[in-house]
This record gives sequence, C-alpha cells and structure tokens, in this order.
Amino acid sequence: MGIGWCPGCGLGHSIIYLFHGDISNSFRAHWLGIPAVAVIFNRIYVLTKARLLERNQFKSLT
Repeated sequence: MGIGWCPGCGLGHSIIYLFHGDISNSFRAHWLGIPAVAVIFNRIYVLTKARLLERNQFKSLT
C-alpha cells in the first residue's frame, strides 16, 4: 500500500530476529521488540505460576 515502515511488522520482525539471536537487527527493526519479549515471557511465568498454585490448592482439598 505504499507504506515504507509499519510498526506492527517491525515489531514482529524484531521478535523473530531476537529469537534467532540477531540482537542488532532486532533493535533496528523495532526498539520495543526486546522489551515486548520480556513482558510476554513474564506474563507466561505469572500465569503458569498461578495455575500451578491453583492446582496444588485443589489437590490439597481432595
């Protein structure tokens, strides 16, 4: 559509570059890629921890 830079595409490319270990290209594609991955992994950790605690509490009741 003639748009040279798309922030959504840049963020996606940044995350892909980061997963491939290419930190410099990740930062060049979009500077929020690295913090976004950190936030996503933190959220996965928090949700997993809550689910495990919930499961352990349920097992102790039975």
